[in-house]
This record gives sequence, C-alpha cells and structure tokens, in this order.
Amino acid sequence: MKLSLRRNLYYSFLLFITISCAQNTYTGTIENWNNKQAEIILLTENPMVIGSISQNGNAIFSLNEDVSNAILGTLQSEEENGNVSIQKSSVSKAFYCNPEQVEAKNGDINIHKLASRGTFYAGNLANEEFFGQFRITSSQSFNDSYFALGKKDFVKGFYINFFYVEEAASVNGECKTESYTMDMKRIVEIVTMYNINLKKGWNMVKIEVKETYNDGGKIRPLKTAMSTIEKLPKDARLILFEQ
Repeated sequence: MKLSLRRNLYYSFLLFITISCAQNTYTGTIENWNNKQAEIILLTENPMVIGSISQNGNAIFSLNEDVSNAILGTLQSEEENGNVSIQKSSVSKAFYCNPEQVEAKNGDINIHKLASRGTFYAGNLANEEFFGQFRITSSQSFNDSYFALGKKDFVKGFYINFFYVEEAASVNGECKTESYTMDMKRIVEIVTMYNINLKKGWNMVKIEVKETYNDGGKIRPLKTAMSTIEKLPKDARLILFEQ
C-alpha cells in the first residue's frame, strides 16, 4: 500500500521531558500540536499501525510481538521473492568492530531494526494519507546533517532507534580506526564506543556523535557512541520532516 503525500505537517516539535516507557510502550506529549489526529505507521510488507497521536498531541506507540512478527514476516517474504538486497544482520555486524577491540557475547545471533535510520511515519493508514516522517533525535540540525550522507557538516547530537533480539547479547568496548584526511597529510583516529547490552525482546539504542573534526573544510564525526538505554533522554525531540 502506498500512502499519498499531504504537505501539511512538517514542523519540529519538542517532546516534554516526562516521557514514560512501560513494557515497551512509549508515551509523550508534543507541544504546539495542530489538533489533528494521526497514526504512527510502520512500513512493513503490510503497513501496520503501532501508535497514535491525539488531537491534543499525546503520542503513544508500542513494540510487541505483533511488531516483531511483522518485521520477521517482511524479511522472510523478501527472501522468498529473491530480493538479495534484504539480508539478515547479526549483532556483531550491526555493531561492527575488530573482535580484538571489543568484547561481544552472542554476536552471531540475528538482530532486527525497527525502522531504517530511525524513521517513523505519521498518517492515516485506512485513507492512505501520509502526513510526514519523524525521528526521535536531539535537534533539527542534527537530523538534517547526520542523515544527509556527508552532504552537510556533521554536528554533535543523537538519535534513537529500536532493535529486537531473540536472546540476550552484548558488544562492549572502543573501536578505533585510523583514517587519512582528505589532503592525505595527516591521520586521525576515528572512535566508536559501544555499550550495547541487549535483553531478549525490544531494546532502545542511542546513537550519538560526541566529537567532530575538521577535514579539509568538512566537519566529520570523530567520536561516536552507541549505547542501550532504558529511558528516553530528557532532551529528546520529535522531529517531523519531508524527505
């Protein structure tokens, strides 16, 4: 099912810091909402509603077995149809590093991402209306730069994504890689810090650019941290955008 685009919901809204997470249900209130009801939609093979946004801006979505089964079903269907671009990922591949630098437990088990690049969709599934895309991130500038595939200077900040595993697994340590600058005159050490401790079921992961460096006039990530978290950060924002 394809959702038709309605260009009327592209704003940045601040989530109140009182965000609760109970049994994989996430709730928050959006400031300055436009009094329009919307559904939070997951674009699996058969798009499904995983949450809602009320007229008052109260947002809620849940991650349960139905959601994980829908994702697994989509992967299985794509494999059966011979879509070679769809590949299962393991924990060690999702949080990749030289095994000598990090400690991984159950790194070979499959891991499933809720949304590509942490992207959710707001709309009305029954009416095939698409109001916009959104992410849980630290700022509009981070959202605009991090996902621009190097076309814009990176800024410090974070976004949130969710991962599903059928067994507990972990990846911990610092992954260090040496890289030449664009002018080939110096070497910088790119660091990714992993504090990934996955429990069985759904897990919330914070991906954060902590430090940047100047590479020939381009600002790039120098230190990135990936960590499992139990609560959404107080400065998390819900960013709606057109892309």
